[in-house]
Order: sequence, then structure tokens, then C-alpha cells
Amino acid sequence: MPLAIAVLLFFMIKPPEQFIYEKVGNRFVSYGTVLLTFIVTVYFTSLFLYENLSDFIEEVPRITEAFEEKRANLADSNLYGLEVIFSDAELLASVASPSNIEVFVLGILGTLSGFFGTMITVLIFLLFIVLEEHTIAQRFGAAFPNSYERAKKIVSESTESIQAYVVSKVTCSAGQALVMAIILYGFNVPGWFLFGILCFLLDFIPILGALFATIPPVIIGVILLDPGMALLMIALLVGNQQVFGSFVEPNLSGSKIGISPFVLLLTVMLFSQVWGIAGAIIGAPIIIIARLILDENERTRPVALMMANDVEEE
Repeated sequence: MPLAIAVLLFFMIKPPEQFIYEKVGNRFVSYGTVLLTFIVTVYFTSLFLYENLSDFIEEVPRITEAFEEKRANLADSNLYGLEVIFSDAELLASVASPSNIEVFVLGILGTLSGFFGTMITVLIFLLFIVLEEHTIAQRFGAAFPNSYERAKKIVSESTESIQAYVVSKVTCSAGQALVMAIILYGFNVPGWFLFGILCFLLDFIPILGALFATIPPVIIGVILLDPGMALLMIALLVGNQQVFGSFVEPNLSGSKIGISPFVLLLTVMLFSQVWGIAGAIIGAPIIIIARLILDENERTRPVALMMANDVEEE
């Protein structure tokens, strides 16, 4: 896992590093600036996340009390037979209880804390990737002089596509998470920053990730807000998810990134079995990177076509 994360970080920091390098002309300064910015950002984000998580845990008893009150009111109402659902307190609590949301959030953050606990190993791998970035081409050219130009073309084109994917994915996930956090903050939903961070991380899981990130704040909003305000909040959250998922990200990354949903689902299942929730998060980017590399080689392009979402795109 640390090696996989290091590879993803390398493609993530490469565009800003290249921009800084063109300005200063020094690799040490450019890489040092980007890595220092990344470490400082993660540190202060973690501090604010811890504070927001503590506030959310303190609010859970109040949310639970509001949940029981709203459930009881709905159970006594005439909902054309649906009031039976709200009469079963144990069934409803097992599905939408605030305590279950707390367990869900803490479970994900607990897994991710172990994930970030490997950051020292990740940074060591990343350091060696950076150090060998330019020397590996020279070694390959000396070892395989006849294949050097062809290999250089494949690496150059696949790297460009991979960077386009990583940058677009990080940008869209961050944008969607920021808008979600603003919406939840505007409706005074407890844990607004916490759910924004979960949205950013879980959005890397294809198909189901953004849904899992949206459901907990929607449940809390339905519990605490009036019906009209709750519907407005849900509409804004769904609209935010659709705008970034259906319009912004495809336009940024391009159609070449398209990969079969079935392949993505199998990848998420496999990586989640091996590495848990952290594996589900990094599994999709890894398989997409693998497909982009396979697509640049004539011999392996048929495999990439089998992994594609639409053959006509190729």
C-alpha cells in the first residue's frame, strides 16, 4: 500500500512541481516546496478535523433525542400505512440511528488513521521515486538502446494521461467536498467539515463512494431540519454531486479515462478485501493508471480496450 500511495502522490505533486521548477530552475526547491506545502496542509486539516469530530460526537445525544422525537411524531401520524415503519423503533434505529452514523464515521476515520500511519514509509518510497525519476531513463537507454525511443514515447504519453486523471480527480473531489461542506455549514449541520473530508476521500471510490458520503449528512439534516429545509438541502447536495460527477470531471479528464464500471467494481472489491476502506479509495486510481499505461503500448492495447467503458472512445 505505501508504494501505491507514493506513486499516486508522485503524479499528484508532479504538475505543481513542474510549474515551480520552470520558475526557479532547481529541483530541490520545487520538490521541497510542494512536499512541505502538502505536509503542512495535511497537518492543519487533521487538527481542524479532530476539533470538528469532537463537536460532532458531543452533538450525537442531541441528534438522537431529536431523532426519537421525530420518529414518535411520524408514528402517530396518518401516512397511509407508512407510519408502521416509524412505529418499529428498533428497525428504524438500525437503519438511520445517529449512533450508527457515529460508528460509521469513526470506523472510516479509524481505518484512515492507520492509513496515514504509514506516511513515513510512503514518504521514503516517494523520495526514492523522485531521486530515480531522471536516472532510470539513462539506465534504460544504456541497457536497451534499440527500444529507448519507443519506450520513451510510451512513458511520456501515459504519464501525461495519468497526470490529467489524477489532477482532475483530486480537483473534482476537493471541489465537491468544499461545496458540500459549505452547504452543510449553511444549514448548521453538525460535523460539516468532517463530512466534507469524508466526501473528498470516498469520492475516489467509483459509483458508490459519493453516495456513502452523502447519506449520513442527509439523515442528520432530515432529523434536525424542517421538512422544507431538509428537502432543499438534499436537492443542493444531489445537485452538487451530479454537477461534479457528470459534467465537471468528464470535461477535465477527457473520455480516454473511461473504464468499465464492472472492472471498477471488481477492483474496489479486491482492494477493499486486501486493504480495507483505504484499499477501496486507492484501488480505482491504480487500475485506471494501469489501463492508461496499457493503452499506450500496441501489444497491450487489446487489454486496455477490454477494460474500457466504451470502445468507440478509442
